[in-house]
Amino acid sequence: MIDVTYFDGKSSRRHPASLELRDGLILIEGSFGRRSEPLSRVEIGESTEHGISSIQFADGALCEISDAAAFAALLARAGSYASPVVAAQKRWRWALAALAGSVLAITAIYAYALPWIAKTMAPRIPVAVTQALSTAVLEQLDARLLVPSKLPSERQQQIAAQLARLTGADAVLPPHRLLFRSGPRVGPNAFALPGGEVVVLDELVALAKRDEEVVAVIAHELGHLRYHHGMRQLIQSSVVSFAVGIYLGDVSTVIAGLTALLLESRYSRAFEMEADAYAGRLLLASSNSLEPLIEMLQRLELAHTKTRKSAQDSIENPANLLSTHPDMAERMAALRTMKRH
Repeated sequence: MIDVTYFDGKSSRRHPASLELRDGLILIEGSFGRRSEPLSRVEIGESTEHGISSIQFADGALCEISDAAAFAALLARAGSYASPVVAAQKRWRWALAALAGSVLAITAIYAYALPWIAKTMAPRIPVAVTQALSTAVLEQLDARLLVPSKLPSERQQQIAAQLARLTGADAVLPPHRLLFRSGPRVGPNAFALPGGEVVVLDELVALAKRDEEVVAVIAHELGHLRYHHGMRQLIQSSVVSFAVGIYLGDVSTVIAGLTALLLESRYSRAFEMEADAYAGRLLLASSNSLEPLIEMLQRLELAHTKTRKSAQDSIENPANLLSTHPDMAERMAALRTMKRH
């Protein structure tokens, strides 16, 4: 028998009482009288090892037990035990182990399961969806940052013809459409939209010493299209809002996320290396030389390094929009290794 506090559920008055368990019944006795209830018909609240436990009755009455350990012992003698989860919660070491396990599980899901889900999901997104996203994102970029290209149509056709010669031997070339824009506030760059548009800025053409360098950068962007990197990165970075947006047909949040992704232009290292390798294979099959891509990457890195030194590192600053990709030294080293094979 243990001391408890009983509340009848009709008033806030506290009733000192005593509690015992007998033949599957909870027996409570105090100034209010005596009450018995089958153990199976009450709800026993969880408690910490040294905290307060409680018994909730169906009619709203409540019994508080300050000596939770004594109550647990009483339950044990009556053959009633707490669930493994409740038992674990009462041991800080077990709780700490559960927390560590949860952190590891979440990390594993983020590092392995989510990329796999994105890789599996991205190619299965309907073309109409990716095209709608691309159109909306390009409209935002045209309104905010880009202006019509000043390159003569003949010059644009020369670059397109050079690209066609480079990609002619690729049997799995992703569907694409070459677009030209100027980005005075952006600087030299090119980027791919998930619908297949590859946007080449005039500033990139001006930075290149020959068309082969421009085409090498375009080939890199085709690699992003080939492996659906844009959609995969978007899914990984905003999987919940993306899934809800696609399911409900509201793609506004997806468009905003994709626009930010393109403006930051920060693909993962694995994506960059994969796109580089794709471009490298096209170059080796066409001319047996990776120099156009290597030289252009070096030139882009130098141009963007100068830009970063003269502007704050913020996505809101146009000088940093569509900035060059990270890990440039590692990427060029991998290309040179590829060249030797």
